Amino acid sequence: MARTSAVVFGAEGFIGSHLVPYLEQAGFATTAVSQHPIPARRRVPTARYASGCDVTDARRVGAVLRSARPDLVFHLAAMSSPTFSWKEPWTTMQTNVLGTVNVLEAVRAHAPRARVFVACSSAEYGHGHRPGTPTAETAPLLPLHPYGVSKVAQDLLAYQYFVNYGVRTIRGRIFNTIGPGKTGEVTSDIARQLVAIERGARPKVVRIGNLAARRDFTDVRDMVRAMVTLTRRGRVGEVYNLASGRARSIREVLRLLIRLSGTGATWTIDPQRIRPTDEPYIVGDPSRLRRAIGWAPRFALERTLADILDTFRAVP
Repeated sequence: MARTSAVVFGAEGFIGSHLVPYLEQAGFATTAVSQHPIPARRRVPTARYASGCDVTDARRVGAVLRSARPDLVFHLAAMSSPTFSWKEPWTTMQTNVLGTVNVLEAVRAHAPRARVFVACSSAEYGHGHRPGTPTAETAPLLPLHPYGVSKVAQDLLAYQYFVNYGVRTIRGRIFNTIGPGKTGEVTSDIARQLVAIERGARPKVVRIGNLAARRDFTDVRDMVRAMVTLTRRGRVGEVYNLASGRARSIREVLRLLIRLSGTGATWTIDPQRIRPTDEPYIVGDPSRLRRAIGWAPRFALERTLADILDTFRAVP
């Protein structure tokens, strides 16, 4: 009996690098698609790899799906940095919007019965977040940067292709996702500094930005489990928040990491790390997700943060 097949666009990214092994361990025949070659040490031996696929290249995207004929498609390929989007709005829009059109058009042509997960973002809500109240899918979409705008466009394209063409899309608005291998965000930045302190390579002071901000953190291993289950069992055409529903302050995360490191470090506010548009409260309401698939996080925040520290400790 043929295995259920899956294609992952953006397999070289943080979530994609966890999604591919999860799919393979779950018994899927997986094609991992990336723009750049993935090093052998990061590859899953049983998976198929297709590199050199820029999602802005419609022919290449079409060729991948024509060859794979997947049952499930995970579209994760994107420019995912709000900061980069201010500097390069053109590149962000081209990759995220045109890339989504190319993936959906290729699904229409070569895998019309596939279920398609489109990775959307909590950044779509922007000013739609209300302090103290977890954000539901019905909140207004009021993004605060070009990246957020591009994710709104992805989101609405996925809906439009479902309504007009019957493409079986499922939209997941992903909230803060952390875990081993993540870089360029607050938990990894703190962990990197603490490991340097452990090694005596810097003073015992962590430089940090806004400590009052409250965020909804989910371990990437819980996130990929939610994504796969939702793609298989969720309602096509629907949008779901992928979030824990629990608010954690950056101050709480900092204190946990310092305790786990055993360094006794202190901290200081670095004005350079404070963003001009830093929403005070970004927490998702996961009620719709839980009703659909019965999902709940399994990884406690302390376990996730310990694993992040260990990842940096493993780097010479």
